[in-house]
Amino acid sequence: MRCAEFLERYTDFRDGLITAPRELRRFERHLARCPGCRRYDGAVRRGVLALRAAETIEPSRDFRRRLDARLERERGATRDVPASARVAAALFVAAALALLALEGVRRPDVARAPVLPPVPFPNPVVQTGVPFVSFQDPRASVFAQPQAPPDGSVLVEPASAGR
Repeated sequence: MRCAEFLERYTDFRDGLITAPRELRRFERHLARCPGCRRYDGAVRRGVLALRAAETIEPSRDFRRRLDARLERERGATRDVPASARVAAALFVAAALALLALEGVRRPDVARAPVLPPVPFPNPVVQTGVPFVSFQDPRASVFAQPQAPPDGSVLVEPASAGR
């Protein structure tokens, strides 16, 4: 077991939620071999014992009154925004509106790409005996116009085969 796994699952181990004998042996073996995790275990166990031994703390009679007064002072302090912060916020909003107005008036020139000439869609080429369909190169003219036999198939010799 590594220290990271030990620390991640330590609370379950200390609280007795891990009951599998093999897992318990792994934790005990790690505690026996690792001084850092042993110190951590000792500190947590001493802290838990100290908390259990402590008596219930009773607040003083005027505690509630003092707490309410302190909370009211804290709430008032958060509501009072300094004047410099208000000025900074106003300047920020003014700058944002100015930039927005400037962008609305000024339009950048957009470069236009030249329009490409239309290219005809290539004619399908079916080769006999092979269940494969390829497309004819539209720059190589095999037929002046596509001609299809009545059964719908087209047999075309590739343009580069005769050269």
